[in-house]
Amino acid sequence: MKVHHRILKGVMIIGLGLVGLVGCAKNNVNSNEQIKILLTLVEGDTFRNTLVDKVVQIAEEEGVYIEVYDEHGSLEQQVEHIKMAVEKEYDAIICSPINADIVLELEALAGDLPIVYFNNCPDEKWLKPGQYMYVGSDEQYAGQYQAEYILEQFQEQSELNVVILKGEKGHIATNGRTDELKYTLNASDKNIHYVFEDYAYWSQDEAYDLFKMFLKTKQPFDVVACNNDAMALGVIEVCKEQGIKDVMVIGVDATADGCEAIEKGDMAFTVYQSATGQGEYAIKTAIRLAKGQSIADLEYLSEDGKHVWVPFERVDASNVATYK
Repeated sequence: MKVHHRILKGVMIIGLGLVGLVGCAKNNVNSNEQIKILLTLVEGDTFRNTLVDKVVQIAEEEGVYIEVYDEHGSLEQQVEHIKMAVEKEYDAIICSPINADIVLELEALAGDLPIVYFNNCPDEKWLKPGQYMYVGSDEQYAGQYQAEYILEQFQEQSELNVVILKGEKGHIATNGRTDELKYTLNASDKNIHYVFEDYAYWSQDEAYDLFKMFLKTKQPFDVVACNNDAMALGVIEVCKEQGIKDVMVIGVDATADGCEAIEKGDMAFTVYQSATGQGEYAIKTAIRLAKGQSIADLEYLSEDGKHVWVPFERVDASNVATYK
C-alpha cells in the first residue's frame, strides 16, 4: 500500500463530538497494510523535518498508511486530531506534544489507542510500557558530553568563564542539556563562572542578537555552549563580524551546517542526535504497538520499558567526516 503522507497545514477538524473517545487499537492486526497511523507535530526545524521524513520513508517501505499533521503550535488542533484518530479507527498515534504537561488530556482522549511520543518527553508518570511510550535521545548525555569536552580542552585552567545559550523555555531538551552541562562542569575541580545565560529558542537569529548584546557587557569568556547547532552558528556569525578569535563554540545535533562549521574550524564540538534514528524507532515502536506485539527485544529500550533511547554521539574535527 502506498504511504499516505500529507503535511496538513493549519487544518482544524471540527464537529467530531465525543463519540468513541475510548479508542481501541487493532491488536489483532497482522498485515502492515491494515495499519493506520496518525502523526501530529509542530513542524519547523531541520531536525524534526528529517525525523518525520524517516518515519514516512519506513512507513512506505512497510506498507503502513500514515497521515502527518502540522499543528502550528495549536493545542486545540492537536486535541482535535487525537479525537479524529479515535473516531476514524487509527491503530496508533505518533505525537510531538505541543506541551508535555497536557499529555494526560491527550491520553484520556486516545483511550486504548497507543501513543508514541517524540521530541518533547512527558513526565515518566504519564508513560506506560506498551501503551504510551517515548522515543528520543536521553538529553542529559548531550550536556554531559559538552561539559566533558570543555574540561578536556581546558585542563590547564583553574577557572572557566562560560556562556550558555538555551533552547525553548521549559522544553525537555533545554532542561536536560543545560542541567547536565552545569552539573558536570560544577563537579570538576575548576571554578566555573556562568557569565551569561539566556534562551535563544533554538534560533540562529535569536542567538546572534543575544550574543551581540552580551558582548556589550565586555565580560571575559572562554567558551559558548549552545543547546543546538543553529544557535552556535549565530554566535559564530557574530564572532566573524567582530573579529573575535580563539573562542570555543559548541553545539548539539551535528546538523549539516554544524558539521561544516567544525570542518572549517569555526565550531569545536557538537553532539550527534540522530533524527533518522529517532524517526526509525518511532515508527517501528508504533507499528509494534498497533499490532499488539511485544517490545521486549526492541533495541535501545530502557529498563522501565517506557523509553526508547537512541544514543547521542560525540563529534569533533577528528570524526566529523563520518557525520556529513
